[in-house]
Amino acid sequence: MQLPGETADVIATMSTVWDRTTEFLSDNLASVTPIALLGIFVPLTLLGNLMPLMKSDGQIADLTIGVIVLVLSLVTIWGGIAITALAFDPPAGRSAAVATANRRFLPVLGISLLTALIVLVLVMPIGVALGMSGMDMTALAAGRQPAPPTNAGGVRFAGLYFLVLVPFLLWAYARFVLLITPIMVMERRGFGVYGRAFVLTRRIGWKVIGLILLYAIVSWVASAAANTVFGSVFRLLIGGEGAVTLASVLTHIVVAATSTIFSVLATAFVAKLYLATRDAREAIVEAA
Repeated sequence: MQLPGETADVIATMSTVWDRTTEFLSDNLASVTPIALLGIFVPLTLLGNLMPLMKSDGQIADLTIGVIVLVLSLVTIWGGIAITALAFDPPAGRSAAVATANRRFLPVLGISLLTALIVLVLVMPIGVALGMSGMDMTALAAGRQPAPPTNAGGVRFAGLYFLVLVPFLLWAYARFVLLITPIMVMERRGFGVYGRAFVLTRRIGWKVIGLILLYAIVSWVASAAANTVFGSVFRLLIGGEGAVTLASVLTHIVVAATSTIFSVLATAFVAKLYLATRDAREAIVEAA
C-alpha cells in the first residue's frame, strides 16, 4: 500500500543526488582536497608500494607490514568520515569536518568491524567445505595450485554457496551497509544503524545496487587502465629492477590519484544520498 505523499517527487532520484554531489565538490574543492590527499591519496600510495614488498623474500617482516597496512587503512576510514562530515555542512569548513571525524571515528570503526565480522561468518562455510573436501588450504592461501580434492561434494557445496552468497552480499551491502557512515555521523546510532539504513533505502534498493555495480566496474577499469598505460610508459622511460623501482612508485602514484578521485566521488555521493533519502522519508512520515 502506498503511503500518502510517497510519490516520485518524494523518493530520491539518483540524478538529483549526483547533481548535488558535483555541486558540492566544485564549490568546496579547496576544503576537500587537503582531506583527500592526507586521508586517501597518501595511504593508497603507500599501500600500493608496500604490496610488492609483502611478496618479496624477507625485505620487511610480515608483522611490520601488517601493522603499517592496518594503520593506513584506519587513516582512509578517517578520511571518508571527514569528507562525509564536510558534505553535510560545507559552510562549517574543513576544521569542523576534521573535528567531527575525530569524534565519530571510533563509533564508525566499531560498526565497520562488526560488519566485517558478520561477513566473515557468512563466508566461513566456504572455507569449511573446501577444507572438508580435502583441498590443501595452505597451498590455496599461498597462491599455489592445490592438489585435487578427495571429496567433490564439498567443492560443489562451496561453489553453490558462493553463487548464492555473492548476490546476497551485494543486496545486503546496498540495503544495510552503504549508508552506515553518514548515519553514524549525523544520527549517532548504535546497532540500530542497520535498521535505519534498511528503512532509508526502501524503494531504491535496486537503483543503489545498479550504482554500486556501475561504480565498481568504472573505477576498476580506470585504475587498471592507469596501471597498464602509465606503468608501461614509466618502465620504458625509466626502467629499473627489483620489487620497488622509481617506475613502480610513479605508477602507484598515478593509480592512487585515480582511486582517490573515485573514492571522493563515492563518499560525497553516499553522503548526499543519505540526505536525500532522509528528507524523503521524513516527508513521507509527515504526509502519513
